[in-house]
Amino acid sequence: MKLWISVVVFVSAAMLCQAGGESEAAASATRGKYLAGRGVIVPPEEVYIDSFVSHIDYNYPYPEDVVGVNLYTGHRQISTTGQDEILQIGIQANDLPFEELTPLNLAFVIDKSGSMADRYKMDYVKKAFEIFIDSVRDKDFVALVVFDDRAEVLFPSTQMNSYPKRQEFRSVVQGIQPGGGTNLAAGLELGYEQVLSNYRSEYTNRVLFLTDGVGESTGVLDLADGYRQMGINVSTIGVGDSIDLELIRDLARRGGGSSRFISDVEEMEKIFGSELDRMAVPAARELRMRLEFLQPVQIVGTWGYNHAIQGNTITYSLPTLHHRDYETILVDFRTPDGVPPGPAALARFTLSYSDLQGREIRLEPLDVRIEYVEAEHPVSGISSGMVLRSGTTLRFAKNLKRIGEIYYEALEQVESGIEDRIRTCLDLSVSMRNELLNARMRLDEVGFEEEIEILDNYLRILGQDLEIQADEFAEITGDTEIAPSAPNRPLDRHLENLFREITLEMEGKGQGAIAVAGFITKSGEQPELITMLNEMGVVELSKMTQLRVVERERIDLALQEQELALSDLVDTTNAISVGRVLAAQYVLTGTLIEMPNSVVIFGRVVNVATTEIESAAQVIVPKSREVRSLL
Repeated sequence: MKLWISVVVFVSAAMLCQAGGESEAAASATRGKYLAGRGVIVPPEEVYIDSFVSHIDYNYPYPEDVVGVNLYTGHRQISTTGQDEILQIGIQANDLPFEELTPLNLAFVIDKSGSMADRYKMDYVKKAFEIFIDSVRDKDFVALVVFDDRAEVLFPSTQMNSYPKRQEFRSVVQGIQPGGGTNLAAGLELGYEQVLSNYRSEYTNRVLFLTDGVGESTGVLDLADGYRQMGINVSTIGVGDSIDLELIRDLARRGGGSSRFISDVEEMEKIFGSELDRMAVPAARELRMRLEFLQPVQIVGTWGYNHAIQGNTITYSLPTLHHRDYETILVDFRTPDGVPPGPAALARFTLSYSDLQGREIRLEPLDVRIEYVEAEHPVSGISSGMVLRSGTTLRFAKNLKRIGEIYYEALEQVESGIEDRIRTCLDLSVSMRNELLNARMRLDEVGFEEEIEILDNYLRILGQDLEIQADEFAEITGDTEIAPSAPNRPLDRHLENLFREITLEMEGKGQGAIAVAGFITKSGEQPELITMLNEMGVVELSKMTQLRVVERERIDLALQEQELALSDLVDTTNAISVGRVLAAQYVLTGTLIEMPNSVVIFGRVVNVATTEIESAAQVIVPKSREVRSLL
């Protein structure tokens, strides 16, 4: 057996990506796609699980105040026999017009060493500054420091309140020429001095530090600590092949700022233009969070920022939350066995922070409630659309790391042990790809593009390693069916659990009307099972006193008015249009997908005003004799 194996151990600009806030985004889906596309299995030590989870913008709602918190659980009904569960904590800073943000006192510290001439990196910087100087306000202070072997102030800290000053800044930027070594410490220290020269407590006082390499950095972390205590923070921007990723992450963390990694000129222009506030302008400082489980759960792991676990309590800390920025925390836990059925309080989350005036603000505690039910695996897969995105990404990152561990361990085995390990990698890749495709289907075919591309390349790489023939490879990769989690459960129990999950999530929503647009098949056919689902949906939602179910006749008229068929409601946009015609706040729709040995049924409730999925659930039902008779 032949093995075509190659290893890449460098980090290139094309691999790097941008992440929210304090996230460590050195290695996420963008980097994995780059490596896999070049025939390389990502080494396990380069899979940062936090990065995969945190680089996604989950579109948390903007808060009315400075900081908002939203909690999401993978399910609202939990088995009394215990099950694995995920809690997602979304933290979102407010969104104010740029003109209303606190004044800026910035020093840009730019690496102009010889390597910055490669791949047009300095040209990227110059173009980005053109965007920046057009957006800077009259009240803002700006300085420009460059460094190679030594550091130099090219534009001293100046209030940008006149056209000639802006033009002078432009001229200075255009005159920068790369050359020399890389003295990171000298550049950073001079940048801090420029900010200090016009320090004002009511301003955002920040160093923006851009480098593409490694160099003299002795003492920079202590320097960042000291200036942070004085009220001056640093944010870091990394570009290039040889960047010291660990250093610039640590520098931003110790300096109370954020870190970004640039892949191309468009990303550079965003950071210096439309994304500058997310990079440089704090909304809140010294965030302190506490998650207390009120049930005796087993905490498997948590991802997101500095944390400590003690018993059933996890504490988190975050130095700075920037304007418009978002942060994500995930907790993987297992619920206990033997819990009596019924509703229960699962967890409580508290958060406090310091505002820009130094006052401590405490948010009201948020509780998470669930319902224990006597059913093993009540529904198949994650119900919440939000947690479906994050939880599937978490499983993907874990599997990517596991595949890398098995694959590179195989290289150390004797010839007889290699093939089995590579086959295991192939099986894991196929299984995870199926899970991604299933989740993407439930999310309106949105998301997971990069993750699926990585696994498609993995299948190609591993198939070549195993010398799998084309027909066998097509058979292996063509089967996307996911096995039922409860293969022996009767159909009516599956459907009861499906609608219980949907209605539990709708509890606590405001009063209004809900249109039961109904379940459909993608082919538009209406088997008897669809009729059963639609009738059951009306019955179950009618039990909710705060919701009024729209009559079927009115829905049919709305479809005629919109010139739509029932099958068109598989598209969320069409379902929302029908809901608006009916003046309904919510629309229930769902899809039935027939597989060779099972049927996938998932339903969802869409908020007509926000277009968000308020509630969702899925069951995978084996094709028993009863099910086949209804199809």
